[in-house]
Amino acid sequence: MKQFLLSISLCLLLASCIKEKKEDIIKKVADTIIVTKAVPETKKETRLQNTIISPKYSPESLYGIWTVDDNGPHADFELTKKSFYVVDYDGDGNMPYTLKHDSLTVMYADYKSTGVIKKVVKDTMVINWDNTSDVVYITWKG
Repeated sequence: MKQFLLSISLCLLLASCIKEKKEDIIKKVADTIIVTKAVPETKKETRLQNTIISPKYSPESLYGIWTVDDNGPHADFELTKKSFYVVDYDGDGNMPYTLKHDSLTVMYADYKSTGVIKKVVKDTMVINWDNTSDVVYITWKG
C-alpha cells in the first residue's frame, strides 16, 4: 500500500511540476508578445517642398525623362514640377529639389547633390554634378 501511495504521490508531484513549467512557458510567451506589441511605430518622414528661385533656364525645358544612355534599359531620372524622381532607386525615388539660377540641388535621403546646369538645348541637357565632370543627358525615348 505504501508503494502504491508513493507511486501516486510521485506521479502527482511530476504532473504538478510539468503544469508549473507549462504555465511558466506560457507566461514567458505572453510577456514576449506584450513586449513586441509595445514597440512604437516609427514617425513618417516629412518631405521638403521643391523650390525654384530665378531659374536661368525655363523649368519647362528641364522637365522630362533624362538618360545618359539612350540604349540602356531605363532612364536615369525624371524631373517634374513635383519631384526629381530617381529611376532604379531602392525605395522611394521621389526626391525634393531646389533649382536656383543654374544650380539643381537634389536632397536624397542620406545626402544632397548639387549640379550646375551648363546647357539645355532641345533634347540635351549638360549637368556638372558636385564639381566633378560634365554629364550629358538626352531625352529618354524608351
